[in-house]
Amino acid sequence: MATLFFSLWVKRGTVTLNNQNIPFWGLATLATGPRLPGPTIKAKVNDNIRIRLSNSFLNIKQIGEPVGLMFPGIEGVMVEEWPAGNSRPVQPQYINGELVAFTDYVDRGSIFLPKGLIYKFQAKKPGIYLYESGVKSEKQIQMGVYGIIVIKPVGYNMPGHSNYKTAYGAGTNSNYDVEKVLVMGEIDTTMHENVVPEKNYNMLDFKPNNWILNGRVYPHTIDSDNNSSQPYGSRINCRVNDRVLLRIANAGYEAHTFYFGGLTGRIIAEDSYPLVSADSDLSYEKNGITLAPGQTADVIIIPTARGEYILYDRDYNHIVNEESFPGGMMTSMVAG
Repeated sequence: MATLFFSLWVKRGTVTLNNQNIPFWGLATLATGPRLPGPTIKAKVNDNIRIRLSNSFLNIKQIGEPVGLMFPGIEGVMVEEWPAGNSRPVQPQYINGELVAFTDYVDRGSIFLPKGLIYKFQAKKPGIYLYESGVKSEKQIQMGVYGIIVIKPVGYNMPGHSNYKTAYGAGTNSNYDVEKVLVMGEIDTTMHENVVPEKNYNMLDFKPNNWILNGRVYPHTIDSDNNSSQPYGSRINCRVNDRVLLRIANAGYEAHTFYFGGLTGRIIAEDSYPLVSADSDLSYEKNGITLAPGQTADVIIIPTARGEYILYDRDYNHIVNEESFPGGMMTSMVAG
């Protein structure tokens, strides 16, 4: 058991999609610019996680409105003021009886005035979880304020341990050779270019024109990881007969059906609940999976022949860049 500390800010930045620079708001560390998705938080079961979210101190790229985080699927989240304050359970926030946020939040402030919140919880069970904005969520999540938490079982990195290289522990049929996190989403360029801090966005005007995996559109989805505002590649490299674990999350506002490139996958967990236990096996095979907004799934795919497999959103209007095919929500699995 360890205590893991993460310091995050919400900052303004730009992403590049289809050769166009688009403004966005994203989570960042002090030393980096904002990222889409935000920094991936990795932990083991029983670790204590501390996430300090600052909205002012040393943040010269503030977004101009309050910020706060929520952690769907993770219970027992506590919060305390930073630099000093008492610990309390996270609660919805009201002003004059009106709901203004799903979570405790940090108001705006000076870049020279320390002001923040520390969210605290214990990693009680393995899985993949979204963390995302709980303030003006209809606007801030679309603008990019979200990331992924991956919690592994104890012993996942210890050769000889029964949980070694498993997503959910021994007996859950979640052992893997290759692991890849894929975060689905979409971006409405017009919204991003016209959003105004402190103003609500009319979601009836929401009309996405970019469909993204890990913050990128194809063919850049298959580029390597880098240090840009879109740091995470989506290409999967494996060998024939490897057990490839895809950890898929839908951070967008639309449902997406993600196809496995002609391969058959076995769904072994949904929303971080494993489907296989000592008493039952509820896992099932699919050629693709549909995830509603906010849902996650873990899929094991075993390629039995060498080759390249294209994985993509089955909504064919989501695999273009503007009018050009191929693009959008696509990536590649290469079995060597």
